Amino acid sequence: MSIDIRNTKYKIIKELGKGGYGRVILVLSESDNKYYALKEIIISNKTEYEINDIKKEVKILSLFNCKNIVKYYDSYLDKDKFYILMEYCDGQNLRDFIKEHINNNELIDEDILSNIIKQICLGLKEIHNKNIIHRCLKPEDIFMNKNMEIKIGDFGISKQFDPNKEYAITKNKAGAIFYMSPEIITKGIYNKKSDMYSLGCIIYELFTLSKYYIDKFMYEIKQIDSNIYNNKWQGIINSLLQTDYNQRMDINQLYESI
Repeated sequence: MSIDIRNTKYKIIKELGKGGYGRVILVLSESDNKYYALKEIIISNKTEYEINDIKKEVKILSLFNCKNIVKYYDSYLDKDKFYILMEYCDGQNLRDFIKEHINNNELIDEDILSNIIKQICLGLKEIHNKNIIHRCLKPEDIFMNKNMEIKIGDFGISKQFDPNKEYAITKNKAGAIFYMSPEIITKGIYNKKSDMYSLGCIIYELFTLSKYYIDKFMYEIKQIDSNIYNNKWQGIINSLLQTDYNQRMDINQLYESI
């Protein structure tokens, strides 16, 4: 079975994932014989607000030109389906990477950790430089290829941010609760440092192989073995997880510190 997009046939190989939005499928282009990820969204059951959000996602994706962000190629409306053609990452996502180490009962090597975190920082720097806030950064949204190159994806609830404002307000608190910053949950406000909180949760999970919970943070952070991991990481994680977003480390500080 194949899908036609702008006079090019894409052969369906397999389904990569499925959710409330629709599904993501692996396709092979007959024009260049390359693999792509194709997001297929059924819009017949979507409200006008939801359709506008889909269009915003495409607009945001088209802004980026960074090797650490999933590359956008094209989008196409076909009757009741909307397609977004993107780069295919032939490795695993960060969630599966973490699970693999949990199953093997082994911590992630510090050099690998540093490489992963630096690449996430580069992608997030590009996102924030475009005045975009991801708003739903989590391990499932961070992909790898077989060369361990990191790619940030899934901009479904991302928003453009007015840099002249201290923060933005949202009524939509959609996101992954374990990675959502306190100010979004309690006040419905966010800024770029809300992404930094999510990043802090991800870094914490990479080090400890367990999710971050605020009530046990001070206990578990001590479980990062100083004989295995550099002591500076404790300070970095603490700075990223500050409850007050004004006190959180920003992306430039983080990038310079690792």
